[in-house]
Amino acid sequence: MPTSTQSVREIVATQPSAAKVFQRFDIDLCSQAEKSLDGACAELQLSVDQVLEKLADAETQERGGPPVDPGSLPIGKLIQHIVRVHHQYVRQELPRLAAMAQKLAAKRSGRAPELKNVEELLEALRTDMFAHIQKEEQVLFPFISQMDQESIVAYPPAHTCFRSVAHPVSKMMQEHESANHVVAELRRLTFGFQPPDWACAIHIALFAGLSEFEIDLKQHVHLENDVLFPRAIELEAELNSRG
Repeated sequence: MPTSTQSVREIVATQPSAAKVFQRFDIDLCSQAEKSLDGACAELQLSVDQVLEKLADAETQERGGPPVDPGSLPIGKLIQHIVRVHHQYVRQELPRLAAMAQKLAAKRSGRAPELKNVEELLEALRTDMFAHIQKEEQVLFPFISQMDQESIVAYPPAHTCFRSVAHPVSKMMQEHESANHVVAELRRLTFGFQPPDWACAIHIALFAGLSEFEIDLKQHVHLENDVLFPRAIELEAELNSRG
C-alpha cells in the first residue's frame, strides 16, 4: 500500500497502475519523480488523501475479481465483451503509451537509443490497431451479429463487399499476427520490458504498461481467432446448409 512519504518513482515501481492515477492528477512522472507524494501534491494543491484513495482503488482493480470465461458467452455477448473490454483498452492505452514513449525518447534516447524505435513502433501500432478495431466494429462484427438470430448487439445493417465471413476473418487474423510481431519487437527492444536501474518513473511506467498491453493483446487475439471467428464460420456454414 503506497504511503504519502514515498517518492512518485517508488510508488510507480511497486504499483504499475499508479502511473495512470498520477497522470489523471497531472503529477508529472519525470519532473516530480523523486518528490514524495506529499511534496508533489502540495505543489499542485491536491489532496494527498484523495490521491491515496485513488491509488488504493487502482490497486484493488489491479488484483481483480473472480475470473470470467468470455469463451463460454453466446456470440452476441462475446462480441460485446470484446468491444467493451479489449477494444476500449486499445483506445485508452495505446495513445497513453505512445505519448509516454514520445516524451521518454525526447529525454532519454541519448542514453538509451532503442527508445526512439520504441516510440516509432508504438505510434505505428496505434495507427494500425485503431483502423483494425474500426473495421471489426463497422463491418465484421455487424455481419456476424446479423447471422446470429439471438444476438443482443444492436448493429445497423452491415454493408459488406464479401460473400463469406471467412474473407474478412482471414484479413483480421493477418492483422492480429502483424500486431503480435510489433509487440514482440517491443519486448526485444526493451529487454523483456525491464527498465534499467537508472530509469525514471515514466520509464518504469511505460515498460509496465507495455507488459500489460502484451497480456491484454494475447487474450484479445485468442478470443477472436480461437473463439469468435471459428464460431462465426461454423454458424455461416449452418445457415447455408439450411438453404
